[in-house]
Amino acid sequence: MVRTVKLLYLSSTEWGNLGRRKVRLAAEFARLPDVAALLFVNPPVGSSVLDVMRGRLEPSHLGPTRRAHARALVGVAERAADRLWVMTASEKVLPLTRLPAVRRLGPLLAANEAIYWAAIRRQLRRLPGQDLVLWLSHPLQAGALDRFTARRVACFDWTDDWLQFDRLPVEDRTRLEGATERVLRESDRVLAVSEALRRRASEVNPHVVLAPNATDVGRMTAAATGQAAPAAELSSVPTPRLGYIGQIADNLDVDLVAEVARRRPEWSWVFVGPIWSTREDAVARLVALGNVHFVGGQPHRRLPEFLAGFSVCVLPHLRNALTDSMDPTKIYDYLASGRPIVSTSVAGVERFGDLVRCADVPEMFSAAVECALAEGLRRREERLRVARLHDWSARAAEIWASVRP
Repeated sequence: MVRTVKLLYLSSTEWGNLGRRKVRLAAEFARLPDVAALLFVNPPVGSSVLDVMRGRLEPSHLGPTRRAHARALVGVAERAADRLWVMTASEKVLPLTRLPAVRRLGPLLAANEAIYWAAIRRQLRRLPGQDLVLWLSHPLQAGALDRFTARRVACFDWTDDWLQFDRLPVEDRTRLEGATERVLRESDRVLAVSEALRRRASEVNPHVVLAPNATDVGRMTAAATGQAAPAAELSSVPTPRLGYIGQIADNLDVDLVAEVARRRPEWSWVFVGPIWSTREDAVARLVALGNVHFVGGQPHRRLPEFLAGFSVCVLPHLRNALTDSMDPTKIYDYLASGRPIVSTSVAGVERFGDLVRCADVPEMFSAAVECALAEGLRRREERLRVARLHDWSARAAEIWASVRP
């Protein structure tokens, strides 16, 4: 097959963690036979020329390195894999001030937007391929629909109902509402991660595809086969261990975890993942209980080590409009580990039948964990068979078949 596709992949997640949907799909797409090149654009940073000169760098995924922020000012792309390039650009190159009132001036906003898209366009011109596919992963990227009109197809990968988060990515809620409506209506294809999002997208766009998450079967099954030894960080944590992998975010049911931890002090809870600033106080409250442990974010390659040390994998998410729209990646990772699973009855888990026990209140959740502990690894092979149906390489191929130009 002739490689003709040039894919502009605008991501809401920075490059690096192959366990994250945006990163993993981009990596898989770049390997497809008809893709000549893929430009992965990290979330923008807010560094200006003066910021870089003075070393006053805003916190971002680039870290405190002045050179990285300087490269973002001009939008330099670096090759990350065969046929895949990664770049970061600044959306606030001008003005040379940190005053919010000045930054919000219309002409300056327009100038910064033009500089940002020009940097991306410049890098895109250097890559091979004729058939441009525009890939959006966040509503606030809607401006790309105006900037890349020569595209063959525009796709919106809808993975979260951003309007339901406690902290919105913009000050003006109506701006996010309008952007969401626009990308849903004007994209040639909408990929909906959950059935709830698929139904909503179908109200305004007839070209909607249900595209759930998946797992890295080859890596995660190491926890089930004994190829991965339990992480050293768990050696001092008593068993049985109830393990959670993922961001400690707005969707965590802190009250449920706290109550179960108090009821069963002999159970150890282990959370593996970065902690959102909105949950720092809640985390401190849980740590004070003594049997709840947080080990921070870990490289994707190490996750099987933590899964191997869990007695039960847990997914104690709140049930609300936000979680009803989600399809947690961790549920697929848990299945690939072969461990028993206990979850609240959030959207999607019902698909796996009794391979995932569901409970929403502390008493029932505790009972479900007791059953899971008694079960052990007896149903490991059943979970592995289901996990193998949801591998990222196969999922990416399915998605591409539904959107390719």
